[in-house]
Amino acid sequence: MNGPASGIALLGDLGSYRFRYPVMAAGIGAAALFLAGAVSIPFFFESPSIWYKFGLTKVLLRSGKILGLAAAGLLFSQLLLAGRLKVLDRLFSLPRLVRIHRLNATVILLPALLHPILILASEKKFIFPLEIRYWPEWVGVGLLALIVIQFVLSRWRVALRLTFHRWLSWHRCSGAFVLALVVLHLLFVSETFSEEGIPRSAAMVTMVLLAVAWLWIRSGWLRARKLPLAVTRVAPAGRDSTCIELSPMTERRFHYLPGQFVFVSFHSNHISREPHPFTLSSSPTRSQCLQVTVRAGGDWTAHIGRIAEGERAYLQGPFGRFSHMLTDPDREIVLIAGGIGITPMLSMLRCMADRHDQRAVTLVWSNRTREDMVYPDEFDGLAAQLTGLRLVLNFTRKPANGFAAGRIDAEKLKGMLAKCSRRAAVFVCGPDRMMQQVESDLKRIGFSSRLIFTETFGF
Repeated sequence: MNGPASGIALLGDLGSYRFRYPVMAAGIGAAALFLAGAVSIPFFFESPSIWYKFGLTKVLLRSGKILGLAAAGLLFSQLLLAGRLKVLDRLFSLPRLVRIHRLNATVILLPALLHPILILASEKKFIFPLEIRYWPEWVGVGLLALIVIQFVLSRWRVALRLTFHRWLSWHRCSGAFVLALVVLHLLFVSETFSEEGIPRSAAMVTMVLLAVAWLWIRSGWLRARKLPLAVTRVAPAGRDSTCIELSPMTERRFHYLPGQFVFVSFHSNHISREPHPFTLSSSPTRSQCLQVTVRAGGDWTAHIGRIAEGERAYLQGPFGRFSHMLTDPDREIVLIAGGIGITPMLSMLRCMADRHDQRAVTLVWSNRTREDMVYPDEFDGLAAQLTGLRLVLNFTRKPANGFAAGRIDAEKLKGMLAKCSRRAAVFVCGPDRMMQQVESDLKRIGFSSRLIFTETFGF
């Protein structure tokens, strides 16, 4: 890797993170207003079908319309939540947006199912008649079936033995089809939207904006081609782990914060071009070289070592808010890593060493065995450069002399972090179960939940 850069570009990137909370509040408020406006339409713009309903039948019909519009509004938001939009990542972080996307899918399912049930109940019907004039309603039936299929395949993908890349291709195609069917159903099922007026105009504007957003999202990899990178080094980084170094092929530099991740697509003759998310284990202070460190853990990553030097790669990102650069510059830091979860911490430590950041840092790193550690020799050098660094190693399967053994629990954490301030910023990255347990244990021993940050890949 080349020598450290001045870091001016790195710090310049922090400007996009200012005023995060006011902008976040404004975004959430705008989304809430949009949803509130949608569900209020059956009250302020009644369709003729409501005019001649009274009592319970009117309540059922109006409730059915409200639930249908609520489901449509939430479906529209799904595109933005899963679209890898940098502006939303800056505010919420992409992993959190993906978790909201999954939760939203569950929330959508209930009003989507109740919508036709209440509509049919208000008409005292069991099913829509098989007549051509009811085609918008049957479009809605097909839409509902597709939503249910999407939910089932997403929720139980592993149990159904669907590979991730096949499921993702289906999910994206069917997602676009779902949005198209929502538009078709909405514009023709009710006079409220089929005739000129505020509801139809608002719906058309929303659809144009969604179309623009979809085109922008789907063209992301075309924009990524403006910064091609060459694979300059492929080497083992520990047992079952591979280090891949990339260098920009143009004068443009890829700016990121230590700890952030990217989606990488390798254009190789030895592995598919399917993009995968990886943390950049390199430091942004060394802009001539980007590095990802990958542990073989699946069908695709098992072949990562086949990538050859000279082949091309493209990046989409950076993403995430998992970085010490987004905390107070003098705040003490605690890093807790499980296995290959060390990569964002390594990026942070390399950056701190290059910037001569001597604040107090405690790194707790748990591996199955000593052989599973990546870059084991580098940490001695980092400890020499960072006078505030304290390294605590833990091994779960094959204990090494002088180091902690067994899984990390609350008692063990309490001892490991006894000298750490409870106001320290804590970063946790590793297997999902480990992170959940460690986060719970940290709160139990007195660390502030507001200052505990986790990084979860669930794409």
